[in-house]
Amino acid sequence: VHHTMAIRCSHSGGALCWSVIRVLYWIPVLFAFMIILWGYYVYAYVLNISGQFPKGSPLINVLFLAVGHCLLFLQIASYVRTIATKHKDIPDEFALSNEQLQQLEEAEDSQTVLIEIAKTLPVRTRTISGTVRYCTICEHIKPDRCHHCSMCKRCVLKMDHHCPWVNNCVGFSNYKYFVLFLFYTFLLALWFCITGLYDVIRAIKGTVEVDPTERVMVIFCYFLCVLFGFSTSSLFGYHMYLVLSNKTTLEATQSPMVQNGGHDKKLYWLGYKKNLQQVFGTQYLHGLLPIETSLGNGVCYPSYLDATLNLFASTTRNRAVSEDCPEETRPLTQV
Repeated sequence: VHHTMAIRCSHSGGALCWSVIRVLYWIPVLFAFMIILWGYYVYAYVLNISGQFPKGSPLINVLFLAVGHCLLFLQIASYVRTIATKHKDIPDEFALSNEQLQQLEEAEDSQTVLIEIAKTLPVRTRTISGTVRYCTICEHIKPDRCHHCSMCKRCVLKMDHHCPWVNNCVGFSNYKYFVLFLFYTFLLALWFCITGLYDVIRAIKGTVEVDPTERVMVIFCYFLCVLFGFSTSSLFGYHMYLVLSNKTTLEATQSPMVQNGGHDKKLYWLGYKKNLQQVFGTQYLHGLLPIETSLGNGVCYPSYLDATLNLFASTTRNRAVSEDCPEETRPLTQV
């Protein structure tokens, strides 16, 4: 739908049309924030502050609110960082110069030119047909795990998917925040379901004097929270499987193609612990916080192949690219 709207706007050339579309893209995000705020009102005010659902001791309300606010803060912080984090630019070394673009345009076999250029870059993957992965829109060779997003109109490092609920691509720069958002949304829903169960039962039985509107609101919010808990737990579980497998959603759908090696389902497999560290870092406490701890630079990725293969040419240009790569992915002369 978005793609069709984009095509129509490009044909009409209307700046107003593009402005309207950009606003529409934010509707799912606005809706998500409204759900969060509404749930906060029901749990914090109606169930714990208004006094309509007495708990027997004020300390219980304080405990419920303290834990709830901590989880809410971590959830919103992770959500905002997923939305607002800007994706890293593709290094200039992957872009084709004007001379190379002219050679590419004039060549009878464009792959011959691209293969020659790719020899100086730390890339090991190819397209399904075995050709060099080249973006004709951005005019650069794609780093491993990088894909072009038609919605963001750019190439995204270690792209996982484009998510309308964050109006952004989920990739190398913000994948950790996305997984944490799912995690804390699930914990928040679970906390609401556990601590609010007794109050909901009382609201359904009518054993407490509650405003009729707020009674319906509490019951509806609770069951909506149960649905959110189930959905986010499933999605979180799937992405933890991807993290522990060191895969993206795109790679789980279609395994990477290695040069002269066909599909490799475990190309980036490093073991469960190291796979986890690739996303959350080596400090476990920091890994639970929405701060930057992911390993690597988004361009080079360690693989089990690195122990036996010298995958990169040792050139000046290649050194510039691989300077910040993990040791396992640098040319052997630099390790």
